[in-house]
Amino acid sequence: MLDPELPTTSEPALSPWDGHRRMLASAAIWGSVTLLAKFVAFGKDWLVAQRFGAGDELDAFLVALLIPTYAVAVLSHSFASGFLPTYLRLWQRAGQAAAGRLVGSALAAAIVLMIAAVVLLTVLSPWLLPLLGEGFDSAKLALAQSLFFVLAGMVAITGVSAVLAAVLNAHERFTITAWAPLAVPLGTIAVFWPLEGPHAIEALAWGTLLGYGLEAAVLAVGAYRRGLLPVPRWQGLDEDLRHVAAQYLPIALGAVLMSSSILIDQSMAASLGSGNVSVLNFGNKIPALLLSIVAISLSTVLFPRFARLIMARQWNELERMIQLYATVILLGSVPLLVLLAFFSEPLVGLLFQRGAFTAEITHAVARVQIGYLPQVPFAVLVMIGYRLLSALDSNRTVLAIGVLNLLMNVGGNLILMHWFGVRGIALSTSLMYFVAALATYTTIRYKLAQAKVQAADTIAPG
Repeated sequence: MLDPELPTTSEPALSPWDGHRRMLASAAIWGSVTLLAKFVAFGKDWLVAQRFGAGDELDAFLVALLIPTYAVAVLSHSFASGFLPTYLRLWQRAGQAAAGRLVGSALAAAIVLMIAAVVLLTVLSPWLLPLLGEGFDSAKLALAQSLFFVLAGMVAITGVSAVLAAVLNAHERFTITAWAPLAVPLGTIAVFWPLEGPHAIEALAWGTLLGYGLEAAVLAVGAYRRGLLPVPRWQGLDEDLRHVAAQYLPIALGAVLMSSSILIDQSMAASLGSGNVSVLNFGNKIPALLLSIVAISLSTVLFPRFARLIMARQWNELERMIQLYATVILLGSVPLLVLLAFFSEPLVGLLFQRGAFTAEITHAVARVQIGYLPQVPFAVLVMIGYRLLSALDSNRTVLAIGVLNLLMNVGGNLILMHWFGVRGIALSTSLMYFVAALATYTTIRYKLAQAKVQAADTIAPG
């Protein structure tokens, strides 16, 4: 039986500030737990940096991880955007039993789809890895291939995690979905830390796989305890599941384009010589931490609220909410980013400089990190904006912006890496997110203006 409690727009009247305060409190809890998870992840990165520096073994691991990470971003992370608005509408229209059947069908479909994806990627990996690891010698490619065979399993696991997390978030059970990702670095450390020597890099891969398995287990237990875990069972391709698929496909295609930027960046970094993939990866650690804390927490908490405001056709409130959060994000991020850029090299040295991670590597990573930092406020806005467009059933627009992002990324990399080396790849990413934010919010303003005009026409006399 599903959780009978589903927050709706018919809650007790709250002032606008009270509503924002509640959402910010939920986002703060999510962000705090995410920060804890990232600190644990930094502990893992500290161990990795100490043992491998920026050498061939870590380059091979990162390239092997690229394909599963890409598949997860396309197939799993896109799921909530297509599923959650449909799930909420179905619950409101037909009740918890119908919503439960939709979840059961989605779980069954996710399991089959993700297993098929693992098989396909495994077959294609001997052709894909040489493309991503351009410049790798045969021994380095062979290591990447063996690591990939272990890491590919995370794709199937995250499919189940994506469905469970989407259902929990729809019911605003944010605490469990915030805590679950902590299992990934903990599982990795549990396997990797005790093992040193020639098999350390294989232990890192197996630990990563274990971590994703633990995350899925935490979400499954959380959903079960809240009555939100139906038996995976295919109920047929009914109207609601077709609607989920219709919304999911353009989101997934958009994710293909957006995530291709990561593949392109890593591949271009590999072409610059040994160690550059690792330098690029370490340079994005702190910007990615900020995005995890702010972007994921805010977009996760706001997404169900967007869907409910749209169902209630509260367009003015939705517009005010977007303007408020965009202003706060842009103005609030400037002093923090300036401070981080000023102290970039000391901060990288404090976090990573020990063992095989030398002062020379610290200097290179700090320069890349400065190039990545300007992306943060714009990437936050893009992620929130994408969730709003998904709630508006405008996922084809997300796909169009994804095409723009890909073109911007490739062109920016080709130009800027010629002038600045691996740092130019980071600068290109920041420029791409700036353009994407402009395109996203211009589209949102147009969509909301259209919705308000249609609402006025509906209530006009005659």
